[in-house]
Amino acid sequence: MPPTDHYLGLPSGLRTHYLKWSGRDDAPAIVLNHATGFLAHQWGPVAERLAGDYTAYAADARGHGDTDKPPPEGDNYHWSRFVEDLRALLDGLGLTGVPFVGHSAGAASGLYLAAERPDYFTRLVAIEPIVMPGGFHPDESRRNEMSEGARRRRAVFDSAADAFEHYRSRSLFERWPDEALRLYVEHGTFQREDGRLQLKCPGEIEGEIFANSASLNIWEVLPRIKAPVLVIRGEHTEDFLGTVAESVAARLPNGRLETIPGAGHLAPMERPEAVAGLILDFLA
Repeated sequence: MPPTDHYLGLPSGLRTHYLKWSGRDDAPAIVLNHATGFLAHQWGPVAERLAGDYTAYAADARGHGDTDKPPPEGDNYHWSRFVEDLRALLDGLGLTGVPFVGHSAGAASGLYLAAERPDYFTRLVAIEPIVMPGGFHPDESRRNEMSEGARRRRAVFDSAADAFEHYRSRSLFERWPDEALRLYVEHGTFQREDGRLQLKCPGEIEGEIFANSASLNIWEVLPRIKAPVLVIRGEHTEDFLGTVAESVAARLPNGRLETIPGAGHLAPMERPEAVAGLILDFLA
């Protein structure tokens, strides 16, 4: 079931691209929010499994995919901007009182909005949310390493086959099925005038988002979220992110934690069938 493409202008002036996977005519809506550096199309394998019961919506965040890309300066990529964009998207689509699924930074935005405006979401699924626990001082060198690594990331490829082979050789993508990797190559790049392919999310923007990862205090507002929240972590995720997931689930008034076997931080791409199964069970 391929999604349909849509665009929506937000009050901020941002033109946002989003996808819609249609379920049955009376299917309720569900909102999916991707991680930094990826895009709405990455939800495809999960959304297709949800579409029998739900109409799924997923947008490209600012700076990603086919959504507008403000320059990486000022507060354009402060994490509060992503919360504002999510709220504006929901308002524009007329979606309130719906379930929400977010991954990594995308989960963090949804949690913050749920604390600020409980009317938007009935239940939330937060897949390894990037939320700094209280009293924890982020490792500045680690954040800088991720930011600078993103800025240096290879962005141009001779062909789709070249991009696929490059990513297949990287440890970050070793657990990705070919289907997920092809979605990233096909929809995460554009063809330049010289015929080569270039990533749609510039490294400078991805690096700026990583650099701002501590710019919003989400930990403080977690106790205000009354809706049930399922926090998901991957079995093979790095220790710090696993601890964060456990801490977030414990701090939420109605939180619970599940672990996906055989997955790391990128579980929606690595084990989409398991992610979709947990979502459907939780919402049922």
